[in-house]
Amino acid sequence: MALRVAVIGASGIGQHHARWHHLSGSEVVAFVGTSQASCEKTALRLRDYFGFAGRFYTDLVHMLQEEKPDIVDVCSPFQHHRAHVEVALQAKCHVICEKPLCWDITKSAEDIIADGEAIVSAVEATSRLLVMSAQYPASVPVYRDFYVNELGQWDDVTSVYMEMEVKGRKGSKFGEDIWIDLASHPLSLAIGFLPGYEIDWKTAKCVTSERENRAHFEMVLGEKRSVVDIILRDIDAGIPMRRFGVNGFHVDWQGYADERGVYRAKLTRDEQAILSNDFMHILIEDFAKKVRGEGGQVWVSAQEALRNLKYQIALLEHSKQTS
Repeated sequence: MALRVAVIGASGIGQHHARWHHLSGSEVVAFVGTSQASCEKTALRLRDYFGFAGRFYTDLVHMLQEEKPDIVDVCSPFQHHRAHVEVALQAKCHVICEKPLCWDITKSAEDIIADGEAIVSAVEATSRLLVMSAQYPASVPVYRDFYVNELGQWDDVTSVYMEMEVKGRKGSKFGEDIWIDLASHPLSLAIGFLPGYEIDWKTAKCVTSERENRAHFEMVLGEKRSVVDIILRDIDAGIPMRRFGVNGFHVDWQGYADERGVYRAKLTRDEQAILSNDFMHILIEDFAKKVRGEGGQVWVSAQEALRNLKYQIALLEHSKQTS
């Protein structure tokens, strides 16, 4: 039986989440928006996009009572994440939460972390699962295949690199807003490549300039060390670049629509390429399998999402102290 999915905030990235749920065999039964007018527009877009036949609501609690979804996908603005996640968990739903796990620019770093800890406590108080949609850890098996195909074997990871550009649909981002919006991705990738490692804070550097953020630090596990370099950039024109890799073997990510119109991922290096499902598609599909008890994987669990949040905040605080 197909899982029932509801999306909170389906006009932005949520519309793509909705389609990936559909492609993963789940039934998108509803979404929640902010107004009747915006919901009507979103419903038409979703019907054209993948044949959405569900209902829309402007009240989350009412939607949960009427639809009783198995999974709630929280794509609302990050200042609402804690409230929306907690309400979904109270309704006994599994949760996908957009990145970062939570944030509120009006709150202190300590209070943001406290909100993240409250989310984790709410998850642990239930038998439900939460995954944060920082999808790049789902790329690690695909990337590893590429690496081994080209170099012959998988090596100890001594460096991790990610350079990420965005061109905002709702306008440009500046300074630390770039970090808040994007840093979850490279941090989740570093954690994915280096399980069990922790940041050596004595090595940490972070700079948030007007249109570009950079971070450099080492991660350690016993006697092992790996250097992590992150570059995040907001651009006004051109095609955003996504480049990542380990040990100097860097690949470029490109998204493309296949012959069925399904959005997929292409990793390229020089003249070589490897194709896969989009990484968010992989994350959602694996989460659905896990919920159904068919294997699957939770790529960024609640605890891992909280660790990611703490790293993100600590590095941002470091940038303020050293600027």
